[in-house]
Amino acid sequence: MSVPQNHNFFARLCVYLLGLLITAFGAVFSINSGLGISPVSSLPYVLSLIFDTYIGIFIALLLILFLFFQFLILRRDFKPIQLLQILSSVLYGFFVDIARLIVGDLFIPTYFGQLLMLTISITLLSCGIFLFITANLIPLSAEAFVHTLAQKVPKLLFYRGKMIMDSTIVTLSICTSLLFLGRLYGIREGTILSAIFVGRLIP
Repeated sequence: MSVPQNHNFFARLCVYLLGLLITAFGAVFSINSGLGISPVSSLPYVLSLIFDTYIGIFIALLLILFLFFQFLILRRDFKPIQLLQILSSVLYGFFVDIARLIVGDLFIPTYFGQLLMLTISITLLSCGIFLFITANLIPLSAEAFVHTLAQKVPKLLFYRGKMIMDSTIVTLSICTSLLFLGRLYGIREGTILSAIFVGRLIP
């Protein structure tokens, strides 16, 4: 019996890692589109500009912050195994930086080209999130936070919770960008479209 179980775990791990990697590429395509960063990446992107460092570092820190929020909500129901989300947070931040190196400065000219890149980004983000949720291993803390809210708030569907979370992060990004950089960076119509459609496209 142990062989099938190990095989099943390995398959789930591959699906999980693939999901994280696809999601990372989705975030990078949103950056390169020039139409606005995906909501969860918007605040880390602004912070990376302020501190002139890798965006993956701030993505990992933001995700760890969401883990802390889960602890505040769950209290005694918080299980120590959920601390593994720290590992997934750091891994995802690393994947984003790797994806940026691979994609480089890829950019499709014209506004239609930018919309195409944004569409690719939204599709990759939705597919990636679906894959690592389906693998049922270590959730990314942002999605785990939304699930926690859905458990505590009756009738709150996942996509609605994600829209609320994304909108909150975008608002913080706008305030931080204006305060420290003097103008908006990484936040445009594409950010709003991602906030609306990524959660809805997840099966």
